Amino acid sequence: MAEAANKFNLDSTYFVAFEMAHEALRRGLEQASDLNITQYRILTKLMQASAPVSQGELGKILGMKPNVVTQAVDALVAHGYATREAGTTDGRTRFLAVTDDGAEHVAAVNQSLVESLYATFPTQDPTYRTILEAAVAAAAHIEPPLHAGRAQRFPATRSLVSIELIRAETERTLRDATGASLNECRIVQRLGETDHPERVGTLAEQLMMSPVNAARAVDRLVGRGWAKRLKSPHDKKAVYVALTDEGVYQGFLISATVNELAATKLWVRLTPEQRDAIERVGHVVVADLNAQRQAKEQAAYDLLREI
Repeated sequence: MAEAANKFNLDSTYFVAFEMAHEALRRGLEQASDLNITQYRILTKLMQASAPVSQGELGKILGMKPNVVTQAVDALVAHGYATREAGTTDGRTRFLAVTDDGAEHVAAVNQSLVESLYATFPTQDPTYRTILEAAVAAAAHIEPPLHAGRAQRFPATRSLVSIELIRAETERTLRDATGASLNECRIVQRLGETDHPERVGTLAEQLMMSPVNAARAVDRLVGRGWAKRLKSPHDKKAVYVALTDEGVYQGFLISATVNELAATKLWVRLTPEQRDAIERVGHVVVADLNAQRQAKEQAAYDLLREI
């Protein structure tokens, strides 16, 4: 499976789609719930269980520290979304279960997640809607469920959990490999793809990153010696950025790291069809969004008149 996954080359459009989906899902959670992602992740995991789960075992499954689980469960119990009871054989063991209110809350949040996704991506087009729904269904399979028979509901919720995990793992892995942040790596990746200098504002638009975050990332890249600033003799206000030789080398390292991470953490549990569905969100949908943006810009340019 890893060998098949390695044929993919995740370019900058993958991260654009990934960040768009992450932001849409995060916004959907905020609009429908007071829970944070950690609390919601635990709640949804409890919904997958066919019987009460010990708090210690749940922490191991989720890879969370005991104090993090305790604080999150405290919040769920306070909201009435989960119960925590002592074990019958060992009173020190606490067993967790989702309540009816907890299950209803997940259903409401999941609907909000779906609406937020549809509002973010161009789902008016039936083709794009199909691509998005296939990608959401695929992402839902990234994290293995506690009980397969109970995990088929709420794919948007399971996608939120998966994307949050993959994003955190991607940030950590890239920082360990390069010392750079995710935004810095995305800019290096994009500059390597275009293979020519770009204005910071243009990079921000292409990567759907805020101009402030893009400018800060470029500052750090220049400080690292991975990028250099260039100026135009025809426009003194225009500042361009290009990769240095070291930046080009780091770009190869970033690409290799991202593809290896996908092969071992992302694609490994997915079928070829599911992997293709996730890639198409970037290659098809994001490319069209960029084309729409460029068309609007061109229409505005066509209206310009000499003063």
